[in-house]
Amino acid sequence: MNNFSNPSITVSISTVAKNLDHFCSSFSFQPLEDADEVIIIVQGMKDKSSQPILKDYTIIYDDQLGLSRSRNIAIEKSKCDFIWFLDDDVVLNSNCIQKLKKSININKYASLLTVRMSYLDDTPYKNYTNKKILGRLGSLKVSSVELVVSKEFVLKNNIRFNEGLGLGSKFPSTEENVFYLDIFDEGGLIIHFPEFLLKHEFINRKKAHFSNSSILKAKGMFCFRYGGLMGFLIFIYFLVKCILISKSYKLSLALFKGYKNADGII
Repeated sequence: MNNFSNPSITVSISTVAKNLDHFCSSFSFQPLEDADEVIIIVQGMKDKSSQPILKDYTIIYDDQLGLSRSRNIAIEKSKCDFIWFLDDDVVLNSNCIQKLKKSININKYASLLTVRMSYLDDTPYKNYTNKKILGRLGSLKVSSVELVVSKEFVLKNNIRFNEGLGLGSKFPSTEENVFYLDIFDEGGLIIHFPEFLLKHEFINRKKAHFSNSSILKAKGMFCFRYGGLMGFLIFIYFLVKCILISKSYKLSLALFKGYKNADGII
């Protein structure tokens, strides 16, 4: 049972062996002091690191790769009420954990909280909703580092990240969108916490998302998973964006292939 009067939070950070030294020298570790547990999952690495800064945290070495796999390891290993999934390239704002705990105290029955992120110059990472309680369409606009999940809820409902999706897999995208849908479809209460808790360097997301055939296949799979008329309309929306941005028939076809062949993968 969650201890809502004093919720405990695991901060899970995913990294890979080749990035480990840079992560140890550049990550904003200080805000983690307010976390009840920090789990750092290092993928593609068997041997323990000698980096002294890691001695204060739980380090899990995994010789395989896959961002979704690392998130699932965090779910299994966490000893806390809530888990915040982070990557090794984000910058945490000061007092972010304290603010998060305060929000969880207020929203005692949340199955999933979404938080806000900005670029390094404090420009919002995306156009965020002003709604407090999010619906199914909210799955379209989430990033995995914005997700804070109730461990009790996902364990009870056997929800995990789809390891066929996400970085390090054949289809390197939309794992967080499907994870959100899985929680919502099991009756989960999804709350948006309108605080900017972390930063990320600038990414041209339109170019990145609509110029990669594997990502577009993943987007097509997400549309299939969304289902129904709305899922098809989202597919058409992505298709139009793909045509306008990439101007590539082959890339548009990749989106269609993902939608058509998603059954059995998602």
